[in-house]
Parts: sequence; structure tokens; C-alpha cells
Amino acid sequence: MTSFLPEPDPERGTWLPPAEFIATLPRATAYASLYVTDQQGLPVLLNSSVYKPDKGQIWQFPGGQMDPGETPREAAVRETRQETGLTLTCGRLLAIHFLPPEPTWPANKFGLIFEGDTLSPEQLASIHLDPAEHSEWAARPVEEWADVLNPRSIDRLRQVDGAARSGTTAYIEHSGSDFIDYI
Repeated sequence: MTSFLPEPDPERGTWLPPAEFIATLPRATAYASLYVTDQQGLPVLLNSSVYKPDKGQIWQFPGGQMDPGETPREAAVRETRQETGLTLTCGRLLAIHFLPPEPTWPANKFGLIFEGDTLSPEQLASIHLDPAEHSEWAARPVEEWADVLNPRSIDRLRQVDGAARSGTTAYIEHSGSDFIDYI
């Protein structure tokens, strides 16, 4: 097996040391989330406590940024537990989400959205939200989310829901000109 090596430095005629080469690459951050539903198959989203007057309410999948040394699956489970109080399983990969740098987030962002559990009425009733992070949760049909999600977020929800229902994996790419979303 061969390893990935950077291009030789044309001035030195040698390979750059890995740390120097990595410093030349674009920056990126990563988030991981779980797509959870209720027993009727309705997506469950969390309403962020961070209200932006110019953006309105921000509804999102349970999940968040990966910590150093953490795998995407570990991040999705940890963040979901922190945000809901529920320890859920992390199933198959439903979607890869890419966002380019934007004025409010100056790095590429990659998201991995995994299939989560179908929540029973008892699990839904036991959701415990951290008020500093989320104010409420809701389960509703995908198209009813269009009333409260921005265009980019409803597109992502539709594609993730479609992947969950069809057994496929979605690749979602949003351009910098799309409405800014918070994950």
C-alpha cells in the first residue's frame, strides 16, 4: 500500500514535511448528526436557543461539531446525548453535507448525518434539553418543516429523509450563495 505524499517543493526539489504540507491545504471543520424520527416516521428536530434576528429560529438535527480525536459516529452520539439526554444508536450514513467558506464561517464545513433511532413516546417524553442550547423539540411531516426552515435547511431535510426512506446515501452540496444555515 502506498501512502499519500505531497508534491515536491519545486524550489527545494524535496517533499515538504507533512506539517508544512498540511498548512498549505484548505481548512475544514466537521459536524456529525443523527436523523431521528418518531414512531410515525416524522423527523425530530431541535430549536436552537440562539435566536438570530436576521435568520429567525434555527431548527436542526441533534448533533454538532466533532471534538479532536473523535470519530464522526462518536460525535453524533455524544452531541445527541448532550442535547437531548438520550443515548441513541448511530446507524448507517444517510448523507454527506458540504458547505464552502462563508462570511460567518471562514472554512469549509463537512457534515455526516447518520440514521438514528425511531423514538418511542416514552423516549420523546424523556427528552431533556439544555436551555442554553435548545428551547424545544418537535416532530412533524417533512413538508410542514418548510414553514420554519430556511431554503437550505429544508433541502437538506428533504434529501436526508429521502435517503432514509430509500436506503441510499445523499451527497448534499450547498454553495456560498445559498441562505446561511447553522448546524
